Amino acid sequence: MADPLDDPAAVPGVARSLHLVFEEAAAFLREYERNLVKGGAFVPTDQVFEPRELVEVRVEAPFASAKLSLGAEVVHSAPGGAAVQFLDPAPELRARFGGVVERAEALRAEANAAAATAELSAADPGEALAASDPLADAELGDLAPEGFEPTAQEGDRDPNDRTFRDRADRAPTRVSVRVKGPTGKPLRARTRDLSKTGALLSVDGEELPVGRTVELELTHPRTGELLTVPGKVVRHLRGDGVVPAVAVAIEPGSRRDALERFVEDVQRADEEARRTGIRGPLEELGAVSLLQMFAALARQGTLTVTSGVEEGVVSFADGQLVSAQVGSVGGVKALARIFGWREGFFEFRANVDAGARDGQTGPMEGAILEALRLLDEANRQAGPALSPGARFAVHRERLGAIDRPLETTEESVLELAAAGFTVRRILDVIPETDVAIRGAITSLVERGLLTPR
Repeated sequence: MADPLDDPAAVPGVARSLHLVFEEAAAFLREYERNLVKGGAFVPTDQVFEPRELVEVRVEAPFASAKLSLGAEVVHSAPGGAAVQFLDPAPELRARFGGVVERAEALRAEANAAAATAELSAADPGEALAASDPLADAELGDLAPEGFEPTAQEGDRDPNDRTFRDRADRAPTRVSVRVKGPTGKPLRARTRDLSKTGALLSVDGEELPVGRTVELELTHPRTGELLTVPGKVVRHLRGDGVVPAVAVAIEPGSRRDALERFVEDVQRADEEARRTGIRGPLEELGAVSLLQMFAALARQGTLTVTSGVEEGVVSFADGQLVSAQVGSVGGVKALARIFGWREGFFEFRANVDAGARDGQTGPMEGAILEALRLLDEANRQAGPALSPGARFAVHRERLGAIDRPLETTEESVLELAAAGFTVRRILDVIPETDVAIRGAITSLVERGLLTPR
């Protein structure tokens, strides 16, 4: 059964929740194999949602003592239920559901064994031979169709069943992108998923407001081929004090055929790369150990790390750091951010995308040590905690009463605070260390030039 929850969602930037409970292992396995593992679900609910609205789907499996919280996007809402597409890519979904699947399969095996024993002891031994997995019919029926099946009960199918099938070509494809707006320099980005109609980009979304017309310059990960197509920002994926990703609807116009060929080709290439890659939970080894291990074992490679709604990408070649990026933050500062993540998922591929080759930034070993130093310095910093999403009121009228002139970092903080930047965005934009920037913020607050709001 599924019921809405009234309490606020735990997923950052999400206002409403859906609740999906699987009391029995058989029901969970049927749903997992039909839909969950493919990235979607149809959740019965009386709530009405807007298309593309972000929601939290709380999945409970009492038989495995498991509770999961998944971010999702509503792709269709109708009386009686909502069809959602999960934000996590398929490998992460499989990893998150792994323990529940194992427990469900064990319970199914036990049930089948018990049923077989009971049948063998029955008067008619021929009936025992006909005993089968109660999910067999459903599984055989699911082999042919591609895309997603509805999760509603039999006879109560998703009224918009085609929704998931239409979206099935959206795949977690990694492509380097340069995003060009009407003004300003191009922003470096990377697709999290890509289809013929749109893309989810890892990029500083604060610089790309919803409704902004943009131009995407996509780089083929193998050949370096460039494809430029127009688009429009249609949604922000919000974190704590930052917008780490944006959804862009692609409007190819006369370039539709070229776009379709490009997307099909890079999706094939990305699928091949995923099959030979290594992925898993971040907390088992940690980002530092993972990067050191892969750098020692491979001549070149790209490590992608996701934590919540944020994504970091590190590329290296021949012992040199090629690039490190978390949103608008790059280099060693980005490495320190990634090293600070304790939970999430990683994927390693033994190649460097053509679009990531922006020049080597120094020996890998030295970059790792410097990033660890920055992280340790930030962890040891004393002073009041500053929420990443905090903003400030600026009191310029008090500048004449301060005891000393403002330092360069303090002036930068004051300007960004006046523009409405959050603490997290101030940390991202100013190229100084986080410790230096936080120190400047604290000084400005103590001197009455900034007031948290």
